[in-house]
Amino acid sequence: MFIWDFDGIIVFTPHELAWKIASEAYGIKGFTSEFYRKYVSGRPRIEGGKNILEKLGYFNGKKLSDKEREEKIKKFTDFKNRVFRELVEKRIFEVNWAAISFIIKAKEHGIFQILASASRNVRIIADRVVVKGYGKLTELFDADVSGSGSTKDEVFEKAVDVVRRKCMKIQCIVVFEDSPSGIIAAKKLGLKTVGYRDQTLRKYGADYVIYDFSKTTPLHVLKELGCYFEANI
Repeated sequence: MFIWDFDGIIVFTPHELAWKIASEAYGIKGFTSEFYRKYVSGRPRIEGGKNILEKLGYFNGKKLSDKEREEKIKKFTDFKNRVFRELVEKRIFEVNWAAISFIIKAKEHGIFQILASASRNVRIIADRVVVKGYGKLTELFDADVSGSGSTKDEVFEKAVDVVRRKCMKIQCIVVFEDSPSGIIAAKKLGLKTVGYRDQTLRKYGADYVIYDFSKTTPLHVLKELGCYFEANI
């Protein structure tokens, strides 16, 4: 079974840009791509926004109750979400067609696949992407648990629960991720992990790293991970 993150793998979305714009609007300094990857990418919106406000000093010197902090975090993340939606409306995103071709090959082999992004905004973009012969992008997947938990751990747990409910006998559950937090969450559940375009994901537990989906196949990845799979050929 394959579990897929969305942002940064299947579609290069404007989440990082939206967070950057929101941070600048709040006068927050220090938001970089490195910070985004380490503390925001792959995390639910509230968690990512909280990390920005707390770790980049927005709350420094402000005497706030827990309720007031929560309200400011929500206001900040709601603002970021509005920015994100505006960027999507302008079609500021790029589809990774090589990844989609890989997903289609896996589908043809009979590999069960679940979309499991931490974001609740997946369909905002996915419904705008049409895959020839399949319809909307989400139609490629057997299940979608995106945004179903307050943490990435919970989202992946929901994906694994889908397998249990269907009583499927799976030797390997493979997670495709581009963020350290996603790799860590998957490893906590004992899942196989494939990082994307970043060899440093190895230090967070990635079992394998892919740089270009067009240069590999689902069966090759399973072999590299030591997973046996009887494909529908």
